[in-house]
Amino acid sequence: MAKASQGELARRRDLGGRRPQSRGRRSSWSTLAHLPKHLQTAIISYRRQADQSGDLDPAIRQFLDRIVEKETPESVMAKLVAFDRGQVELKAGTILSREWNGITQRAIIVDDGFLWDGTRYDSLSAIAFAITGTRWNGPRFFGLRDNTVGREDGP
Repeated sequence: MAKASQGELARRRDLGGRRPQSRGRRSSWSTLAHLPKHLQTAIISYRRQADQSGDLDPAIRQFLDRIVEKETPESVMAKLVAFDRGQVELKAGTILSREWNGITQRAIIVDDGFLWDGTRYDSLSAIAFAITGTRWNGPRFFGLRDNTVGREDGP
């Protein structure tokens, strides 16, 4: 099964934009014919982008190759989310913005913390507390985590 999975993974990587010279364009489309049109378009677009700008980062490719055989889809998604969160790097000068009670709040990332309303804070959570008066996960409050930013009924 391991060889079949790796073969399937290799076949999936080559779907879309890469067509064998001898077969022509029709053949690459027929490889995708069983998929819905929106997925065909996404695969072709990805392959074109990868051909122009380079494929997956080697660390991500290695990560995916390592887990493809031994993980359930749910655990793979959880690991991908954790991996993605680990890649977020906030650089000095970045401005985070959030509307709260009709007022746009902006925090600026500096080398040794965050600035909000002229005061330096050690964490985004401290800023979120200063803005709302309730405890929030600061990255979540500023939209860096989850898609719950639109909710203003509580932390």
